[in-house]
Amino acid sequence: MFKKYIPHLIAVVGFVVVSFMYASPLLQGKRLAMHDTQMAAASAKELNDFHKQTGEWAWWTNSMFGGMPGYMVAGDYENSLSTKIGSFYINFIPSPANVLILLMLGFFVLMRVLKVNNWLAFFGSVAYAFNSYNLLFLEAGHVSKIIAIAFAPAVLASFIAVFRGRYLIGIAMTTFFMAMEMYANHPQITYYLFFLLGIYVLFESYLHVKKGNFSGLLKSYAVVLVGSLIGLGTHSMHLWNNFVYSKETTRGKSELTLGNLNQSADGLGRDYAFSYSPGKIETLTLLAPNFVGGSSAANLGEKSETYKMLVGKGVDASTAAQFSSNLPMYFGPQSYVSGANYSGIIILFLFILGLIIIRDGLRYVLILTSILYLFISWGSSFSGFNFFMFDYFPYYNKFRDSKMIVTLMHLCFVLGAMLGVNKIITDKLSFNDLKKPLMYSLGSLLLLILVGYFSLDYQSARDADMLKSMAQSNGQEFANAFSASLIADRQSVVLSDLLRSVFLLIVSAGLIWAFSTQKIKSTVFVAVLGVLAALDLTLVDKRYFNNDDFQTKTRVAESFNPSPADEQIMQDKDPDFRVVDMATNQGFFADATASYFHKSVGGYHGAKLKRIQELYDNAMTKDGKYNLPIFNMLNTKYFITPGQDGNPVAQRNPDALGNAWFVGEIKTVKNADEEIKAVSNFNPRAVAFVDERYKQYLANTKQDSTATIKLTEYKPNYLAYESNSLTTQVAIFSEIFYRGNEDWKSFVDGQQTPHFRANYVLRAMTVPAGKHKIEFKFQPKSVIIGAKIDLVASILMVLLVVGALVMEFRKKKSSEA
Repeated sequence: MFKKYIPHLIAVVGFVVVSFMYASPLLQGKRLAMHDTQMAAASAKELNDFHKQTGEWAWWTNSMFGGMPGYMVAGDYENSLSTKIGSFYINFIPSPANVLILLMLGFFVLMRVLKVNNWLAFFGSVAYAFNSYNLLFLEAGHVSKIIAIAFAPAVLASFIAVFRGRYLIGIAMTTFFMAMEMYANHPQITYYLFFLLGIYVLFESYLHVKKGNFSGLLKSYAVVLVGSLIGLGTHSMHLWNNFVYSKETTRGKSELTLGNLNQSADGLGRDYAFSYSPGKIETLTLLAPNFVGGSSAANLGEKSETYKMLVGKGVDASTAAQFSSNLPMYFGPQSYVSGANYSGIIILFLFILGLIIIRDGLRYVLILTSILYLFISWGSSFSGFNFFMFDYFPYYNKFRDSKMIVTLMHLCFVLGAMLGVNKIITDKLSFNDLKKPLMYSLGSLLLLILVGYFSLDYQSARDADMLKSMAQSNGQEFANAFSASLIADRQSVVLSDLLRSVFLLIVSAGLIWAFSTQKIKSTVFVAVLGVLAALDLTLVDKRYFNNDDFQTKTRVAESFNPSPADEQIMQDKDPDFRVVDMATNQGFFADATASYFHKSVGGYHGAKLKRIQELYDNAMTKDGKYNLPIFNMLNTKYFITPGQDGNPVAQRNPDALGNAWFVGEIKTVKNADEEIKAVSNFNPRAVAFVDERYKQYLANTKQDSTATIKLTEYKPNYLAYESNSLTTQVAIFSEIFYRGNEDWKSFVDGQQTPHFRANYVLRAMTVPAGKHKIEFKFQPKSVIIGAKIDLVASILMVLLVVGALVMEFRKKKSSEA
């Protein structure tokens, strides 16, 4: 019995070998320096330090955006078994090899459920992993996205197993792989996956009803539902956290109406959500990666027409080479792209061929899903469809950059391609059987390439501004020469890739002809076709993600070496103040580096609290300058600014208001619009603005010049203050208000006492006269109760998976007896 699993083990070893071959610098001890991963490490520093010191997770951090839930940054879901499994694996194997292996394993599971030839399954898995967008996401550090993409085919495989009557193995797979999909914690990819699963379930439902197999249909529904719910249940804490937090983020409903014409009732603004939409013509990069030029910063080197032009104009060779290493080759409508979405011309050819020749009902699922995914990927370029979905389809408006859905479209492509080749092999189709399908698939792609090629003009909307600037600095003649050379370079890279694709098409068709006419054996056919498809993809991937992206461990660690400005600030032993890093190139609201060393007003995160974003957009700047009262009320004690020599310098802010203060005047406002206008121009030391919904918490106060309030203890999730006043006072705390009296709870002398929001983002409290101890404790129900549900669901998962596998084993053993 063990012998039947040897091919599977060989495949797994092969995946490991392929991954480390692609990421060979890992074998030299180097590591991948990924932007988002570095930002995540900086964001999590306070939480990780607190965990090392106490053994506890704080679940709140003050290191970014003045404060935000820590469960969106770092933490251990200690009762979630699937999280433990996923974290162990990801940390055991260095990145990116770990996720590349995972991508291949996920697709291999799908191939084996569909009983695809082992070697074909291996090469299909490699093709799935090395879609160019997967590698671009990896280079950027979007690891959770890739993990979600990796488990997607395994989740689909689970559903297929169930609806094809393999209930025991099906429920085990559904439970486990749904749990692992949730572990990835990338709601957008999982949301898009459910479109594929939904179409598949609808199609299977139709087939079951058509056959009159109602009992089988209901049983399949029950198995999928139970398995999915238990899998989801193992992540109750983080799903609950996400659900609660999403309402408070930029994806939640805004109370502002000023300048929000494109803001959906509850979700992202339409313009923001579709700001990364590609043009329809960019779909053809699936066939040839440089169809619209490739990257916005391409390195063409000394062979380029631009380099030759520059040298011809008297520019020295080194300057010309440097300029030619960063050329704007991309001429599509997006503002910037790192590379193209390429699924492989061989895979596309085999996909179309497969849709023609396979009779499996899955082809209809693949056709419908691919079309849907294509429409969604176009974003605002297909506005009628996508704006309707954005406005009316549940949760659609929570997500941006919808073109990432092409990674799941690639899943459909590779699946259709492998099913097609598998049919050619297993049914031993002759050339006569394949003549027309080959002609249709080959002809359609060649026609697309031809029509697309002659529709290009090689010019971008951004070129005009670039050439205007160049003309002002170097003269019109120089600008014209640069424009001509740039267009020539764009034409060259497009034509080169198109000829490459035509060549691969002809070779692939030739291999199918050779096999179908019995010129070569199936093993040779699969091996050569598989290697060719893998090389097609990986050679393109290397344009964007190669050995240059790796650095020594020492160099990676140097990313967080403190500057002299950081070291100066760290000498301040005050436990709780904020810093604004104005020396960063990205802007302090898009860079988390400062969070590694300090409690920052800025940061880097895909889901900021909506109110802090709105404060940034509407009040942090005034008349083109930073609005200092806003930073003062956030207790910004230091600004890091560029020095005259280019090195960052720390400047102390003498007007920072500290951790808490009493205000003499409270003004109520009717709504968020009034409040954001009010805080744009005020003195936070003297007055506070409070929404009238909180007026029940306000009390009559009298001025007390002797009143004091100070911070006495600081932890990320616990703050203690001591107040002393002769009369009742309203205290303002320089801490971010978040789910006040629900998750953040406040206490006066041990008795829970309500607090409220002031100045749009801060906490406030009415404090009685006398000497008191005031405490804030972060105690979210989603963490406390969610952890218990995680534990119960994890136990159920183990019992269900182990029980189902044992029963399946016994069933097979008895059938073989």
